[in-house]
Order: sequence, then structure tokens, then C-alpha cells
Amino acid sequence: MAEPSTRFRTIPNSTDTTAINLKSERLANISGQAIVSTGDGNEADFGTVDISGGAANSAVVHVLWDVTADGGNATVETFKFWNNLEGFDIAGSKCRYQAVGGIDNTSPVNNENYVLNAVVGSYTWGDSPTSEPGAINLWPTTPPSGTEDTSMALSTTSDDVIMWANYIAIAAGETPGTYKNEDAGFQLQFTLKYTYS
Repeated sequence: MAEPSTRFRTIPNSTDTTAINLKSERLANISGQAIVSTGDGNEADFGTVDISGGAANSAVVHVLWDVTADGGNATVETFKFWNNLEGFDIAGSKCRYQAVGGIDNTSPVNNENYVLNAVVGSYTWGDSPTSEPGAINLWPTTPPSGTEDTSMALSTTSDDVIMWANYIAIAAGETPGTYKNEDAGFQLQFTLKYTYS
């Protein structure tokens, strides 16, 4: 079997909750979405962070990931997310993230419900690992019965999405520059690893 074809999308922070209430809405094109490249160019944009007055945070960015062609596989699972902060000099600089679902996720355990116009205070954040975590740390947005699903079924495309929010916390005195991919030595690279069968 072939590796599944997938896509990453970012959605505007102003996306109304009613636009992502249901799995079918999250899988469909969402107004204002941007397809995010997995290579150089068209990266997820956290905006400019001004640390001239001290530590500061980027904007909150919401990312969705789903399978667009199954490659003959039936399942994707074990979703692990981490990032490489090489290029940052100050220990306080970090990426923070939270797994997110729609408001149809009525009793979330590991996910939190999507927040319209989210700011840093909108979610309970964790520090993104900077190497592969030992266990799953992102979950599908399927409404659970007291626990999140750990896998998504495939039938041509996936039956759900993985969605998370993240922001970059920049410490005072950090080396200024444009952090992206492996450009100019200021690397900020994210990895999503999963298994398929």
C-alpha cells in the first residue's frame, strides 16, 4: 500500500465556531483557509513578534490536518507532534500547543473546544516537545464518550481531522530574525508523525 496523501491547513482566527461544528464542516473547505506547504514556501505564519519591550507572544494559529487520499489504507493513528526550535538562544522561547475540537466535542478529555478569536488565555497550553514524544499527543476531533479517539478511519479520505492551536512565546533578549523552515539559520520546523495501515 502507498502512503496516504495528506494536507495541512490554517484557518483564520476569526473563523466562527459554526463553521467547524461538525466533522463534515472541518473536512470541507473552510472560508479563508490556507493550504500550508510541507516544504520551503507558504509556511504557517505566526506574524511578527516585537520583543523590543521584553518577552512577547505570537498570534494564535489553528492548524488542521487530514487525509485526502487513503493510498489503499484503512486507518491512520498514533499522532505525535513536535517542533525544532533550533535558532532560539533563550530558554524561555518555546512553542506552546493545545489539541482542539469543535463544539460538538461535548465532553473533551485531551482536546479543548475551539475558541473564536483565540488569544493566549483561551486554551490550557502545553509546551510542544522538541523531539518525538513517546506517546500520542494529538487526537481526532470526533465527539467522544468520555475519551478521545486515537485513530481515524479511511475510506478514500479520512473520516475526521486532527486540529490544534499553537503560538510562539518569545523570551526577552532573543536573537531577532525571521524564523522559518531552515532559512538563514533561524529554524522553526514542526513535525507530525502518524502510523497507517
